[in-house]
Amino acid sequence: MPMPRSKKWSTLQLAKAIARLADEKLGEKILLLDVGQAIQVADYFVIAEGKNKRHINTVAEFVATELKKDGIHRVGGTPMHDENWVLLDFGPVVLHVFNPKSRAFYDLENLWGDCKRIRWQAPVRKAKATEGGPDES
Repeated sequence: MPMPRSKKWSTLQLAKAIARLADEKLGEKILLLDVGQAIQVADYFVIAEGKNKRHINTVAEFVATELKKDGIHRVGGTPMHDENWVLLDFGPVVLHVFNPKSRAFYDLENLWGDCKRIRWQAPVRKAKATEGGPDES
């Protein structure tokens, strides 16, 4: 069953949106992997870390709630009340939110190490230095 969408997003745009939403709730060490050539079940994995059970669940619930507002519903995953790892399946994009210990144990970055890492953040612009420098009085 196709995912109903009010926005016309590409799969990559959806993956980047999920990464940004996880970042909005202070998900840590967020990584976007293009796994489409390696596996059949998804095109992208978004991997994030939460500090504790509450943080992991807050990140996952926020992503699911915000995407639902745009008509994008999860098609599967794990219950959202796990203290180690929550997985949300949005069809072509899968979000994994781990605690630090579980992330190190499952080591998805290494498991899918041959997959391309995708930049999901806008480049940070450096502030222009003022010509005179700081005012020295």
